[in-house]
This record gives sequence, C-alpha cells and structure tokens, in this order.
Amino acid sequence: MISIVTKWWHVEGKREEAVTALKELVTQTQKYEPDTWMYCLHTSIVEGSKPPPAENEIIFLGAWKDRQAFDDHRTGPVFTKWLDQHLDLFVQNDGKLYVSAEFADRFAGFVRPEAVG
Repeated sequence: MISIVTKWWHVEGKREEAVTALKELVTQTQKYEPDTWMYCLHTSIVEGSKPPPAENEIIFLGAWKDRQAFDDHRTGPVFTKWLDQHLDLFVQNDGKLYVSAEFADRFAGFVRPEAVG
C-alpha cells in the first residue's frame, strides 16, 4: 500500500463549487478505481490549527494498493477528465494544478467503520 497527503488550494470565491466538483471526483474514483483504497478530502479549519492553514486549502488523504495503482489514478480517465473540466476552480502554476504532495508508508493505524461515509 502507498499513501499520500496532498494539498490543493481552490480559487478565492469558488469554495462551494470546488467542494461540489471534488465530491463528484470521489464518487467516480470509488466507482471505477477499486485499487484506490482510501480517498478522503477535507477543507481546512483555520481556528486552532498550528500553523494556521490558508482558508482555501483542500487536504487529500489517500491510499492505493501500490504505486502503480496511484499512477493509474493520476493518469487515468476518471482523474484526467475531471481535471480537464474543473481545473479552473483551483490554483495553478503555468496552467497546471498547483499541489503539495507527500508520499507515506503506513506502519500502523486503523480506520474505524464509523469513519466511512
């Protein structure tokens, strides 16, 4: 399994539209990519965070069967089609989605069934 923590930033004033589009991405990923084992998206909570994140930050926590499954997601039809349709909602660098990404190798932990949904 390979995990990733990724941050994106939505364009100011586009939060609701970005969240709606991302929910669509989650649905399509869950339906068509069985080797995507976890795909959780979060908006930032500024109050209480140290250091405080930008208010327009989106945080992804994802896990895939292996690195190939992640690469298949990133270059596959679900994500690439979605990105073509919604890139304008997110901060870009030279016309490409601007992200920070950190891969991780999980050595312990769990997700309770109550957290799914």
